[in-house]
Amino acid sequence: MSGWSHQWLQVFCLLVCCLQEAGALRKVSSNKFLIASAPNEQRISYMRVKRAGSIQHVRAPMASEMTVLIQDGLTRPSGIAVDQLRSRLVVSDPGSRKILSFPLTSNGDNLYVGGQMLVADDVEADWVAVDDLGNIFAADSARNKIVKYNLEQGASDNQTEDVVFDSASLSQVSSPGGLAVDPFHAYWVNQQKGLQAGSLVKAFNWKSRSSTAESQDLMSPDLANAVSLAQNADQSVGVCVALGNLFYTQSKSVIYGVKKIGGSPVTITDRLKTPRGCAWDGDSTVYVADRSANSIYSFSSSMQELSAVQLSKTVDYQDAFGLAVFSASPRSQQPLLLSSLSALLLLLLLQH
Repeated sequence: MSGWSHQWLQVFCLLVCCLQEAGALRKVSSNKFLIASAPNEQRISYMRVKRAGSIQHVRAPMASEMTVLIQDGLTRPSGIAVDQLRSRLVVSDPGSRKILSFPLTSNGDNLYVGGQMLVADDVEADWVAVDDLGNIFAADSARNKIVKYNLEQGASDNQTEDVVFDSASLSQVSSPGGLAVDPFHAYWVNQQKGLQAGSLVKAFNWKSRSSTAESQDLMSPDLANAVSLAQNADQSVGVCVALGNLFYTQSKSVIYGVKKIGGSPVTITDRLKTPRGCAWDGDSTVYVADRSANSIYSFSSSMQELSAVQLSKTVDYQDAFGLAVFSASPRSQQPLLLSSLSALLLLLLLQH
């Protein structure tokens, strides 16, 4: 066997090990927490989610209540997102014009936050998302922009926002609302003129993936390759990714689903009142907040073909708006996975 073949065999073996460890980590990690924001109540709450998708109630006076996670220092918490790798909760608070982050820790059935960190100031964003590199995306609908911040940098006097997508360079940006990201793409819904600009848009997230500022400057906005995945509604609100599916909510009644690769939107349900944010649990359940119904519902995301489903009421929650799911991985497994990934990356770099 040649040296080249032997080296790539090592790469293959390491990749298999990483995937196996990731699978084992997912199986072991049964501590999942559903987190929800309530803008008018000025709080964020949580509940532990069992593997089957039901709720395990903790420290709550009533079986239909969630447990308060953050209740001080918030004005109008709206969009929330979890950085799973770094165990952080990101909160957009348009009432105070700030984006905040909080370290997350868990102990059995209980979830805790540490001291808040200011990520961005003087930005009025209702929705946020976090990618696997720790980049925070925020939808600034008033300025028709989607901007990006780096979670590791935090706020500083010389911090500047990175405009990733805006209406000046992309016709598919029209008062952007809910955001979602995967390793290579950003997805957003438009709250205005969705029939023209796109109700749900997919774009290549090249500004997060390029390695240097020079390479970013050389890239044209055309490289975003923005595509309207759906143009069936003027005003959409929230969006979430569940493997190969995207689910997005309307201002009233309806949740639609569409494949990441495109296709015709499918009505998942039209029986809600005012659906807002949604979140996938990383397994087989999608949660959706119904704000005026003061409830959070769930449905199975394990569908090869998108179709209408029966929603189940998960929990009562006053003013439910943004949702996120935090998976508390066993710490003993994390170094093993990260070390294998580091070895894989090093070997790949040596090839070049």
